[in-house]
Amino acid sequence: MVKMKINKLILVPTGITASRIVLSLLFLDLIINNMKIAAILIFLFAVITDAFDGYSARKLGVASDYGAYFDIVADFILVLIAFLTFTIIGIYPYWLLLLIILVFIQFILTSKLKVLIYDPVGKYYGAFLFAVILVTLISPPTFYSFLLIATILFTIISLISRYLFFIFRKTVKK
Repeated sequence: MVKMKINKLILVPTGITASRIVLSLLFLDLIINNMKIAAILIFLFAVITDAFDGYSARKLGVASDYGAYFDIVADFILVLIAFLTFTIIGIYPYWLLLLIILVFIQFILTSKLKVLIYDPVGKYYGAFLFAVILVTLISPPTFYSFLLIATILFTIISLISRYLFFIFRKTVKK
């Protein structure tokens, strides 16, 4: 039996990242129960954990590909649960959630490639969705249509951008 020595310091950033998943479930519960201020605070705290987990991993010398991937998965879980919640309470249509899931699936499929794809738009997609969630929480319902259109446009641009960079990389590699 081979024993692997694991640096226990990795539990710090991993725990911070995992807390974002738990916070997203709490966010869902708070919104469903019409506790908007508490939901805003929980969401802001979750966004702070997004910044702090990577920072702590680098400072503790335990940054890894696994940790970076787990961070992205936790981000998308937070985003998906937030948009699921907005769909449940009738702010956004269900198909917007499906569009966001499509971007995540595209990211997963293309991130497994041997040649990484640099996507300048997709790089900011998560931050954009975090901003849309926050603005949705603090803005009046009359602003929701604008946010919906902006999200659709940015999502389509992100999908096209990643696809074009994939095609460009593929032709350059040959």
